Amino acid sequence: MAGEQCIVVIIDDDPGDAELLRRQLDEIPTLNMDFVHYKDTSEALLELTQRDAYVIFLDYQLGKVTGSDVLGWIRGSGDLRPIIVLTGQGDESIAAELMRSGADDYLVKDDITPTGLRRAIANARAQFLRRRGEEHRRTLLDELEATKVSLEKKNRRLSELYKTAHEFVDNVSHEFRTPLTVIKEFASIVRDGLAGDVTDEQREYLDIVNNRVDDLSIMVDDMLDISKLEAGILGVCRRLCRVDEIVERVRTTLMQKASASKISLDIAVDDDLPAVFCDPEKIGRVMINLVVNSLKFSRESERVELWARQNPAESQIIIGVSDNGPGIAPENVRSIFERFKQVGGDVRSSTKGFGLGLNIAKELVHINFGDIKVESEVGKGSTFSFTVPTADPSAFILRYLDRIKQFQNSPVFASLLTARVDEGQPSFLIEDVGQFLQHEVRPNDLVFHVKPNAWLLVVASNDQDTEVVINRIQRALTETNRNRFDDGLPPIAMSTKGVWRIEGQNTEFVQRFKEECHIVEICNA
Repeated sequence: MAGEQCIVVIIDDDPGDAELLRRQLDEIPTLNMDFVHYKDTSEALLELTQRDAYVIFLDYQLGKVTGSDVLGWIRGSGDLRPIIVLTGQGDESIAAELMRSGADDYLVKDDITPTGLRRAIANARAQFLRRRGEEHRRTLLDELEATKVSLEKKNRRLSELYKTAHEFVDNVSHEFRTPLTVIKEFASIVRDGLAGDVTDEQREYLDIVNNRVDDLSIMVDDMLDISKLEAGILGVCRRLCRVDEIVERVRTTLMQKASASKISLDIAVDDDLPAVFCDPEKIGRVMINLVVNSLKFSRESERVELWARQNPAESQIIIGVSDNGPGIAPENVRSIFERFKQVGGDVRSSTKGFGLGLNIAKELVHINFGDIKVESEVGKGSTFSFTVPTADPSAFILRYLDRIKQFQNSPVFASLLTARVDEGQPSFLIEDVGQFLQHEVRPNDLVFHVKPNAWLLVVASNDQDTEVVINRIQRALTETNRNRFDDGLPPIAMSTKGVWRIEGQNTEFVQRFKEECHIVEICNA
């Protein structure tokens, strides 16, 4: 937002407080502000519908009404804009009330500083952009649903199944996130004794609450990912990373789950594994889903092992989860990865789930160009394993070509595009550009950071589609910069290196890719 004038609205019946806030805002160097103050709540609500607002500050005490009342009216009208509430004291019950009513953040008036304001505005804007993005995705998913229903009239059963699952995900999953977060945060506050003394027995119960909240969070993530996969809008950010680093990110979560189930979890990752090229967040999700699945079917005092080893012949790492649970009957092995499928067995967990975990694991492995399988023997246990390609560009591009030929109708085209920014950009902007490109391409397209200021894009498209991709990225760049609070992303110069029709392993395309691709770093997830 730097350099552009933005409207900052405050609703406060105390002119003195409003003036103090304005002075604090004036000290934020990147904020070019047009300050609008309303003393009267009714006037503010009437004019807000006709006025743009970059951020709205709302006093909690407004005479006969409270900030929660005003928040309810604003959010009830469908207004998604960022709102920060100003309170006279740091009361946790008031904070909880405000968050439930739709506030993006709250600040105690006596503690306001320019730094705190800047951070609160950035957080509120981020929440606003997330809500607007979710609203757009919901609209898109609703449109896709209507199209699917019209095309699937000949198979009513499948149509109704899709409609039921899709509506459930759209209308319920997003609503779960906020209450789950609030439950976890306040349960942790109580557990840690911040709200008063807690007995050991109460602490144990609160640990159970947190564990079950984590179970529900995993289910919500699974349902949201299913919805995004159906719509083709699941973002993928593949980058150069290491398996041991991914394991470390999920280690605490996995150990807590194992401890709550009274099961030993061993982690065995071979030393000196080569770097891999994948989306580490997605691969971490696969690890969590597979371990949680094994814990469900294991008895107390049994062992589950998460392991990783190299398969150099195939230029990949094999990651697996082994248990000595009841095993899977041969007739159920083939269907174990189907959506909403739960085979029989001794499920210990009281949170059985929706039968999405293994299906999501399979989908997340596939979008990272790996494969997943299960080996099981009744009475002896199961091993779920999946592969992740190593960061060998020559082997990776061959794997990529094989995969897109499997999922696209012939003929298959592949294009090479370059994206470049001016040299000398700050490192944080380079990272932001990398993330921006990763999230703007389709899940089956690739982004490689090949120079400090340049990226190579591999796009499964022909000449006409390549121009569409470039135009879409440039429009998205304009929209992104319009909504950034800090420095905007620099201009991105894009050009096409060529388009090839892929038949077999196209030698010319592969050779050109090798010439262009010298990975330095892939964007952070």
